Amino acid sequence: MSRELATNPVALESAVSDELASTAGAWAGGPTAVEGFLRWVVADLNRLPALIVEHAEFRHYGSGYASYVDVFMTKRDGSMRRSANGRTDVEGLTLGLCRLAPLAVLLKRSWRSSGPGATGGHSMPELLRVVDIDLPEWEEECRQIGQVLDGHGIALLGLQVLGLPLDARLRVETALGDPPYCVFDAWFHWMD
Repeated sequence: MSRELATNPVALESAVSDELASTAGAWAGGPTAVEGFLRWVVADLNRLPALIVEHAEFRHYGSGYASYVDVFMTKRDGSMRRSANGRTDVEGLTLGLCRLAPLAVLLKRSWRSSGPGATGGHSMPELLRVVDIDLPEWEEECRQIGQVLDGHGIALLGLQVLGLPLDARLRVETALGDPPYCVFDAWFHWMD
């Protein structure tokens, strides 16, 4: 079902217009219901034995519009956290939860930094960072993420689907990619 929804021409037209493209579950209740549902999903991710949610960006990065919620997670055991001189660097995984349909994307390892001299972080979604398989040294964590998403009826999409070209008639308002657009751009876009 995920591939069919993710590549459905009508759903893609809705997605590039920032309209809900699904009537499944919370999406039948509108944007407020979707927001509440995604907060529930993030809370469940934060309960995973191997992971902790370091940050979930529900505010569209403070400006503009993001068609997804950016969820940055790291290992619960603290092994991916480094602190020195008041600055903390955290390595982890980014999960993009789509606001427009029950779809998600997992990205390659990234980092966030906080404190004096911090350089911010890099976890915004890009097609080049999408992963299809469990990441080395993160296999159990990826399995646990998959279980939570499955339990909530959210399909985790990979490059095979997200890399497909988007109909050339469709324009995507995004700062994350340039034409020619692909299916990824329709579902995971941000405009400041």
